[in-house]
Amino acid sequence: MSNNKKIILGLLAFAIVFSAPHASQAQETPTTQSAQTVTVEQAPQAPKAPIVIEADNLSFSDETGDIRAEGNVVITNQGQKVEAELINGNAKLSEIWINDEAHFSQPDSNLTGHHTLYNYKLKTGSMENVKGKIGRKYVAGDMINIYPEQYIIDHGSTTNCPAKVPDYHVSADKIEIWPGDQMIAYNAKFWIGNKVIFSLPKYRQSIGKGEESSFPRIGYDSDDGFYIRQRIDYPLNNQLSVYANLDYYSKADFKPNFGLLQRETNYSVGVVQGHFRDGDENWIKKEPEFQFVYHPRRLGHLPVNYSFTANYGKWKDDAITSWHQEYELYFSRDPIKLSDTMSLYLGTGIEHIRESYNDSSQNIYKFDATLTKKWSDRFNTWVGYHYTKNNDTLFEYDSDDLNREFNSGFTYKIDKMNTIGVTRSYDLDQKRVEDLDYTWYRNLHCWEATITYQSKEDRIKFDISTKRW
Repeated sequence: MSNNKKIILGLLAFAIVFSAPHASQAQETPTTQSAQTVTVEQAPQAPKAPIVIEADNLSFSDETGDIRAEGNVVITNQGQKVEAELINGNAKLSEIWINDEAHFSQPDSNLTGHHTLYNYKLKTGSMENVKGKIGRKYVAGDMINIYPEQYIIDHGSTTNCPAKVPDYHVSADKIEIWPGDQMIAYNAKFWIGNKVIFSLPKYRQSIGKGEESSFPRIGYDSDDGFYIRQRIDYPLNNQLSVYANLDYYSKADFKPNFGLLQRETNYSVGVVQGHFRDGDENWIKKEPEFQFVYHPRRLGHLPVNYSFTANYGKWKDDAITSWHQEYELYFSRDPIKLSDTMSLYLGTGIEHIRESYNDSSQNIYKFDATLTKKWSDRFNTWVGYHYTKNNDTLFEYDSDDLNREFNSGFTYKIDKMNTIGVTRSYDLDQKRVEDLDYTWYRNLHCWEATITYQSKEDRIKFDISTKRW
């Protein structure tokens, strides 16, 4: 077979699967070829990204627009890949269809199913009896509908556990997934093993960075005792939801908080009320607080992101009640790669706080620098410098303890089940060690346990939660 025929076949295959123009100008109809790889890199009508079709046998008709690819078929284009033993398609419909098992993958998903139909022009399709992964979620269902920015699963389930029989999962009549953003499940049931622990008519979960757990989190803290935490998020529509964090502590008692949140593309607004605790076990009650968050955005063409938050509400602790205003603008630079294993992270910002209790107003200036080094797959270290000016705030909750802090630490993976870590905080003004914490991380199949001993406070923390993978 000549190279010229390969180019013609490539153009016709491109037209059939991806609706390229001028396919009807091909000279042979029908044509069959065997054991071949077809590419359109040299064709003048082809896009910059090449279309590649690989199969043991290919046949097509430029009159009807039909294509048939059989035997180890692989179609790739712009990060998308379809694999099957037999694929049929039609240029006039811009579709392919596969009756038997097929594999579909693109950067945010990897799916296997049957009775696949896909339109490459619209980037929409469907698969039956599907299983696979979308983002961090392992999914399965009777059918999945694929859209450019969304997946909809009928009578399906999701989990973050990669085991064949997951320790936990969420099942639902319908599951909508926006990769890296959120998931909404309808008539959702929450399973641990083969037991349903609770169910909700609708459930929303933030996924991607900062993903929330769908399942209870249990642990122990020396100050507040044993605890169990559960977040419930009920969507009113795709953007608006009500939520509750139902936290119970054996010493501090029931400490819930709840709110209403509207999520938009560039920002979020909401109102919250209830009890909140920071990482240093400082408690505050908000009665209520209004919040505005402008999501991180690029600063022009610079390698810098900025974010803005604004909060206003009534704060109470054991001794003080105040109407609290807080505004923060923060800039963070993209990591500076000093080597393949070393990166520098920089950030700076300003925070403005007003309090009605003492009629105070203060500006807090911040600067952060952290250097990370990966010595091996097992051993990681970091050092950081953090500067905060005017950090003497009315409430201890969520405030920076030190004016000038140097921190350092490492993690070492002993084996696939166990990792240890040490973090150290040093007060540069008082010239003393502020915190020295030892942590043991234990892999519990699809869960993770952490035990931390804070030596300066003589405090123990224990926590079990689902892995985020």
